[in-house]
Amino acid sequence: MPLSDLVRTLNHPKSGLPAHYSRSGLDQPFVAADGRVFLHFANIRLESQFLPIVETASGKLHGHAASLQAFGLSNRIPLLPESVFVLPTDNEEFVYLDRLVRTLHALNYLTQPERGNLLLKVHARHILSVSSQHGLAFEEILKPCGLLPEQITLEMDINGINDAEHLIRAVNSYRSRGYGIAIGQFGRKKLDFGLLRELQPDIVKLDQSLLSSDRPIARIIETIQQLPARVMVDNIELTALRKPILASGIDLLGVSSSSKIGLDLESRQADFRCASNRSAA
Repeated sequence: MPLSDLVRTLNHPKSGLPAHYSRSGLDQPFVAADGRVFLHFANIRLESQFLPIVETASGKLHGHAASLQAFGLSNRIPLLPESVFVLPTDNEEFVYLDRLVRTLHALNYLTQPERGNLLLKVHARHILSVSSQHGLAFEEILKPCGLLPEQITLEMDINGINDAEHLIRAVNSYRSRGYGIAIGQFGRKKLDFGLLRELQPDIVKLDQSLLSSDRPIARIIETIQQLPARVMVDNIELTALRKPILASGIDLLGVSSSSKIGLDLESRQADFRCASNRSAA
């Protein structure tokens, strides 16, 4: 289905999507233009950005991590993406916005020449605000896009969730529908390996503060991989990968578009392979 038709389908009040996908005053939030989709919410224009995720052992593209860009609707002044999520007035509207953002990314991912797996963030407040059947509403939204939960990995920050039992039920629900699970910012506050064993994630993203600390990184990486889960870092300078443990231990690397190194993806892949080979020598 052409992108413009998908947008009309999702914007239509009788599209058959979940009831809380449509709210009065927020009709037709998606706009298709120039081969892309934008989201309008509270006089803010939201856009998708996709950062490559590379398998460090082979240099192959694993997929992309979606991130959000926000601009004033009329003045195009850049805004912090996080500031958008302070606007909802209640939990229902927050869940609606969080789901809209992931739908925006799913629509724009259809235009990517190379896709792979799509990493999407789910906010802690969303997880805690939904009582049961996590992932069902988003699965119904993905269907007209021609995407399956198996093509999506949902990333969640467990540092912001104190109700471990609710979190475990939510993760089990997501996994039962086919979604992959990623734990983000692991080690920012504490190293809760017991909870990781309960959650059994596919990917664990190490927090930047952990990489620069004096904690035993080698042992941490080994413990995560024994779960088993793949270890991922993002927004890291390539020079840091020359440290033997990082080069040999990291499974996935998120490539930041703001990196000052200025290498294209092919050059980065070559550097990953070289770094890994040096550490194995």
